[in-house]
Amino acid sequence: SVCVRASHGKGDPGHSGGCSGQRECLRGMARSRSPRSSQGCPGRRSADPSTLSEPLGPGRARVVHHDLDLTVDFVGRRLLGHVDYTCICNSTAPPTGESWELVLDASADLLVTEVRVDGVALDRSKWSRDEARRHGVLGLAVRAELPGGAPGKRVVARVVYETAAPGDNGEGGCSALQWLTPAQTAGKKFPYVFSQCQAIHARAMLPCQDTCECKATYSATVRCPAELTPLMSAVKTAGPDPCEQPDWETPEGCGKDWTQHRFEQKVPIPAYLIAVVCGALESRRVGPRSQVWSEKEMVEECAWEFADTEKFVAAGEALCGPYRWGVYDLLVLPPSFPYGGMENPCLTFVTPTLLAKDRSQVHVVAHEVAHSWSGNLVTNETWEHFWLNEGLTVFTELKIIRDVYGAEESALQLSNRLKSLAESINHFGKDHNFTRLIPDLSGGGDPDDAFSTVPYIKGMSLFCLLESLVGGDEKFQPFLRAYFEHFGGKTVTSEGMRDFFFDYFNKKAESDAEVAKAMKGPVAALDWERLFQAPGMPDFVPTCDAAPLEEARLLAQRWSKAGGDAAALGGFGPKDVEGWST
Repeated sequence: SVCVRASHGKGDPGHSGGCSGQRECLRGMARSRSPRSSQGCPGRRSADPSTLSEPLGPGRARVVHHDLDLTVDFVGRRLLGHVDYTCICNSTAPPTGESWELVLDASADLLVTEVRVDGVALDRSKWSRDEARRHGVLGLAVRAELPGGAPGKRVVARVVYETAAPGDNGEGGCSALQWLTPAQTAGKKFPYVFSQCQAIHARAMLPCQDTCECKATYSATVRCPAELTPLMSAVKTAGPDPCEQPDWETPEGCGKDWTQHRFEQKVPIPAYLIAVVCGALESRRVGPRSQVWSEKEMVEECAWEFADTEKFVAAGEALCGPYRWGVYDLLVLPPSFPYGGMENPCLTFVTPTLLAKDRSQVHVVAHEVAHSWSGNLVTNETWEHFWLNEGLTVFTELKIIRDVYGAEESALQLSNRLKSLAESINHFGKDHNFTRLIPDLSGGGDPDDAFSTVPYIKGMSLFCLLESLVGGDEKFQPFLRAYFEHFGGKTVTSEGMRDFFFDYFNKKAESDAEVAKAMKGPVAALDWERLFQAPGMPDFVPTCDAAPLEEARLLAQRWSKAGGDAAALGGFGPKDVEGWST
């Protein structure tokens, strides 16, 4: 996502159940301060301090596919229905006397009413909400026994549930959903709802293994009043088709007819990328694989503003490799959307504040397009490695801007980003944990609290450093294409990226003398512990062309000097800013 909170204005430490050996492993890892990885301790049930689910380790099952069946209730302001989970039992059986289990994250206010396994309803004694590990931030997990589990066995579990409704004053309710009354929309006639699940709010919208360690495909059926259109972070495969009207009252402005729509996401994604929106939406095509969606009152304006979308996607493909998501649509949301943009696959969410009428803010789309590879295709294993998502995305975004709009525009954007990094570090304090590239999130806090421009720009700076050391864009971009190919559909840690970097360039060094010299010299001298763990500003920041900034500074000086002198002010004209983007 584009972090607007920083750049525009985005109880139970590490506990995930398991044996005492697991807790000792956690203590050892905390002492070493090396980044946690699920590969580091074979008995661990999760490497992620921000989840209560247990996708890893003995006697547990990992979700590989979700099939959602949801009804949008605008009157009750809730989603309700069920999810069918296709799970794979892990390779190691549980200890003697213990059962196979599926453990899912869920917010404490998510109402679960039934659990079934392979079509059979479980007795209430066979599933529970894990009160022993109830957590104010991480929620209240759902634990379900899997009768007849065995290593490698495929199991289908169903959880019937509904999301929490906000109070009459609009407060509380499902933290992933924002419900808007007709008065809060552009059209003023129909209600509207949209989701925002990053970082750990998917568990409030559906029970799930809400950790980036668990990437799964999904399909969905969504039912809503016929006047409205639902969309998801997936490809639409069917609908609108007539369906049975639910038993409750239909929302204001809507008739009695209901329709259902079907969606499918074939690329494995983490739960935070599951997204849904429902409102009076229309679309306009802006490219061979792109439509822009919004309320009809603004759809033409949106289509004009984002006419360059295909240029961004094509530039991303040239840099990073094939675009694997089929479609790249944009949804312009109401002003209450809290981010500049959110990279939901197939359907990027963006704020209407980008509608500047001069396309000067559409660089945000370049950022979200870049996420199609870094973040969505290759995902940080835990939120402590968030810089891999965002730093590499900014690195690619600036190259997309360079290739679409020119080096000068990219330089201006880089200058703004470096300024925002310094502001974020000054805000936290140069020694603060959240100014590390890999912050320690093991205290059970909300990852949102650590979000700032630090992982974005400090992360980008590290990728710029590595590129400069191995010989520049010509040698580094093929490495990134190989990185996306190797880790595509998977997760990665900072150590995993570093190790792949060494494997790739050590191989290249066998036939490239320039790379060989770099690997034996400046690359070998890198202090990776410092790069990953040192707080404050990075030792290396990329330089940017000062010419366009100087041009703007001189114009500002002229304007300031003119003051209120009408004759001096008359000397200014359009030619002073000719060719400027903003």
